[in-house]
Amino acid sequence: MPAKRFAVILAAHGEAETPGFFENYRVSLHTLQRASELIPVPTPLQHFISFSSALRKKAAGRSGSPQNSLTRQQSSALQKLIDQLSAESCSGISFDVMAAFSASEPSVEALVGKTRSYDGRIVVPMAPVDNALSCGLFCRYLVESCSPSELARTRVIGRLWNGEALHQAYLDYLFGSANLPPVSQKERNALMLLFHGTLVEDRNGKPPSFHTGQFETASFARRLTELIEADPRNPWGKVVTAYLNHDVGGRWSTPSFGEACRTLAGQQLRHVSLFAAGYFSDGNETVGRERHYSTIDPDAQVETIPCLNDSPRFISFLADRVLVAAQQILAFS
Repeated sequence: MPAKRFAVILAAHGEAETPGFFENYRVSLHTLQRASELIPVPTPLQHFISFSSALRKKAAGRSGSPQNSLTRQQSSALQKLIDQLSAESCSGISFDVMAAFSASEPSVEALVGKTRSYDGRIVVPMAPVDNALSCGLFCRYLVESCSPSELARTRVIGRLWNGEALHQAYLDYLFGSANLPPVSQKERNALMLLFHGTLVEDRNGKPPSFHTGQFETASFARRLTELIEADPRNPWGKVVTAYLNHDVGGRWSTPSFGEACRTLAGQQLRHVSLFAAGYFSDGNETVGRERHYSTIDPDAQVETIPCLNDSPRFISFLADRVLVAAQQILAFS
């Protein structure tokens, strides 16, 4: 009996990999086009914003984002681990792990189309918190484009933020980092956990009409903070939350990164660690944040702990979730 083929699609946001004008323009435009499915943005304004953003990045001489490359590294690491584990728990199945993106190529939609002939398909949104702009759009596309038999062979892995297994992966990774401050004078060490901000109220003071993930993000931040503070390995006397906001369209999550920096500044801290816990891979929103903090508090030593990226503990967590999803597909197909 031939082996069944399962496709595993790691669905990340996607960013421009170079400072090139046209690549940044395309990525920005694609992002706005997707967002406009939930938040109406006039087409001329989409092009103007994309043009201006690409021009600024080109003029600033910024390097490209590492996110796409890191997602490919995640898919490669996951492929190797699943190949090892599937022989034990999913014999008779071969897995093809691939990276896909919302705003750059290859797109999630393109890979969904190319994997129609597979016996099973598992989509993994590469962010801990689900929202209408990520998991919501993926799921809607699947429902609109797939037959009932295809949907029965497809799983979208969600609600990662709420799992103790992911929390433990975060703790093991965080406390195993080489960038930890010394435990002496713990009260002068602070950890800032960074999360993607969400729109809280629109310009009219009303809640957004779509699922932003605000509740889930806040719950995730509280749970991680509790676990870090209670862990005997914890070298930080302060653990604070900050949100990376876009500040357009209304009121966003608080405290913002800038507000959190100003709150910590002046507290005579010796070490400040920045960790983007709300992201599975580093990108434009997470890199270079230590420079911003240092301008506010030049006396503190600031270190950035990279995102989970392709760390072994995180890849092991993903492999476990993928293999469970594969068993579910087999059971119900």
